[in-house]
Amino acid sequence: MKTTRELIAEELRSLRAREKISLEAIADKSNVNKDTIWRYENNQVSMQIDTLEKILVAYGQDFNIFFTKIYANKHSMIKEE
Repeated sequence: MKTTRELIAEELRSLRAREKISLEAIADKSNVNKDTIWRYENNQVSMQIDTLEKILVAYGQDFNIFFTKIYANKHSMIKEE
């Protein structure tokens, strides 16, 4: 089963693809280094909650809704096992 961190990484990649925004653009908008965003999207480093929140705000995503979706996905994966 995927970890929560893996699910967050996948959702961040999907979110950027859906929004059709470059790493540079979201980095500028969130004031988070583009390399950090790339590492988060590719599950390369542990995520700092305040940095993740900055990224989500830049996307116009509600923090609570984002995590509700993550945990709903995780819960459905558990049921499938």
